[in-house]
This record gives sequence, structure tokens and C-alpha cells, in this order.
Amino acid sequence: MSKNAKEIGRILKLQRQIHQLSAWMLVNLDRQDEQLAEKQERVLKALSEGDLALQDRFIRNASQRLKTIAEEQARLSEAREKVEAEMARQGRMLKVTERRLATVARLEHQAGENRRLADILERYITTEAQASHKLDDLVSKAMEA
Repeated sequence: MSKNAKEIGRILKLQRQIHQLSAWMLVNLDRQDEQLAEKQERVLKALSEGDLALQDRFIRNASQRLKTIAEEQARLSEAREKVEAEMARQGRMLKVTERRLATVARLEHQAGENRRLADILERYITTEAQASHKLDDLVSKAMEA
């Protein structure tokens, strides 16, 4: 494998790792969003049930907590959009690099085949030239005799 192909291979490996990292980030963001939804559900359930729901202080605290949860969910949503966009971009770059590596490998294979063919032709031409010289020597000796 040539130096160029090795470099492209390393880039491809790094891009795969970045793509995988983006996927993990999406999973983490989804998990955080689920946790926020659970917190929101618990606060709403506490508001709808129990004696504390009738106290103003509890209602203020609960509404503030719901507002905070909504803000966190908005930030997570924005972060998820950015990560998805970056993941899509990395996916496109990954495909381009994969195609480039395949092209380099194909060109290297063709170059190797061309070198082998040139070696075969070189040996054939050398063998034919030697045979021709032997024939010329035989003809010269036959004419001298």
C-alpha cells in the first residue's frame, strides 16, 4: 500500500471515529431529553395531585421548574440539530474519502499490473534478442564453413 493510500486510510479511520462520536452524542442528547421529559411529568403530576398544589409557593416553584425544563429542552433540541447536521456532513465526507481510497487502491492495482506486464515483455524481448543473436551466430558460422 502506498504512502498516499495509507494517509487516506488514516483519514478514513479518523472520520469513522468522528462519525461514531456524533452518533454517541445524539444518543446522549436523546437520553438527556428523556430525563427532562420525566422531570416535567413528575412536576405536572405533583401539581395535579396532592394538597401542595393549592399553595402559591409550590405553584411558583413548580412553574419555575417547568420553565427551566422547557429552556433545557430547547437547548438540547438546538444542540441535537447541530450534531445531526455535523453528523450528516461527516457522513458525506466519509463517503468521499471511501471513494477516494477505493480509487487510489484501484490505480495502485493497475500500476502494479502494468509493471508486471512490462517485466514480462522485457523478459520476452530479452529472450527473443538472445535467440536472434544465437541464430545470427549459427548463420555466420555456417557461411564461414
